[in-house]
Amino acid sequence: MPKVSVERTIGEAKKAVLGGLIGYNTEKMGKQKYKRFAITLRERGKIVGGIVGEVWTTVLFIQLFWIEQKYRGKDFGTKLIKAIEDEARKFGATRSYLDTMSFQAPGFYRNCGYEEFGSIEGYPEGVTRHWFTKAL
Repeated sequence: MPKVSVERTIGEAKKAVLGGLIGYNTEKMGKQKYKRFAITLRERGKIVGGIVGEVWTTVLFIQLFWIEQKYRGKDFGTKLIKAIEDEARKFGATRSYLDTMSFQAPGFYRNCGYEEFGSIEGYPEGVTRHWFTKAL
């Protein structure tokens, strides 16, 4: 009989779970397009900002987005968002989504045309996590 077990290292578990999930999704939705990529902002060869995302089927998920403080508020963020959206469209993406914390950049994403579709309160210091989406 199977038993539940806590794993302190996730490599083997992640591989098994991901493999099972991909198999199930393929059974239900057919072979899936999946593409990971990054867009960077560089100063003299050094990465000073960037976005990491992935397109699964027709949806871009922006996983990580960061810019060094001294480059913020100078339109670089908007250029990076546009670049990842443009690249995602090349892979067939028609929608994008992301999440951000209340102390990070919800206003920035709204200014880029993203609409909030959910939030969760309860993080320390009164922080809220927000989810945004946008048609591409």
